[in-house]
Amino acid sequence: MKRTLTALSFVLMALAPAGFADPIRIATGEYAPMTGEALPNGGVVNGLVARLAEDAGIEIAFEYMPWNRGLELTRAGQRHAASYWSDLADQSGLIEVGPVSSERIVFFYRKDKPLPEWTSLGDLAGQTFGATLGYPYSEEFWALGENGTYNIQTAPNDISNFKKLLGGRIDAFVIDELVGWDMLNQNFSPEDVAQFAASEMPVTETLAYLQVSSEIEGGADIAARLQAAYDALQASGELAAVKTALNSEAGIPAN
Repeated sequence: MKRTLTALSFVLMALAPAGFADPIRIATGEYAPMTGEALPNGGVVNGLVARLAEDAGIEIAFEYMPWNRGLELTRAGQRHAASYWSDLADQSGLIEVGPVSSERIVFFYRKDKPLPEWTSLGDLAGQTFGATLGYPYSEEFWALGENGTYNIQTAPNDISNFKKLLGGRIDAFVIDELVGWDMLNQNFSPEDVAQFAASEMPVTETLAYLQVSSEIEGGADIAARLQAAYDALQASGELAAVKTALNSEAGIPAN
């Protein structure tokens, strides 16, 4: 991504302590267009993380692996950070940097089988929803499933859930709206994609963060330097432009 360093960025880099001897290892996973090994800039979110690291004078290396494994390795101090996660119910061993993304989680459903009108999740009693293992979504979403208000069927990945939805085995699938449409367009025929719709009302809207390990040597320093880089971009007014450029290179329209 083409860009120029701001004066604040130069000051930040000048004041930063010496870099680490080796690249810090960031656990991440495939979640296009946000993260992905083959995506431009490694995806929108990882592209932003890379920019923060560059401004902070920190060399990084992304390691792709299952999401839960990456988070737990980070929590245990076996990786420096995990990109990326929403605010977790259990933040032990982790320091949030960012936010690096704003998530709008919605229900995808089939147009020929729309969801009942609803203003709260409790209005959806009796429905069967697909969810992907390892994703937090929201506490309310899981709690209503556990108390029997509606049913939740888990699957190992998002594609499996979309296939279940297409086959009529579930009533809706909960996923980030942008990620959901990208996944459908990349993996299903136009005829299949045309059968889907997304709920106008979100299940939840949340901020997501780079989770830095507090258990690894230098973890607190890494988190502080990356957060300082983020804050400098935000204060300069450049953060929005960086995100817009990353979105554009990922093929995401401005609206």
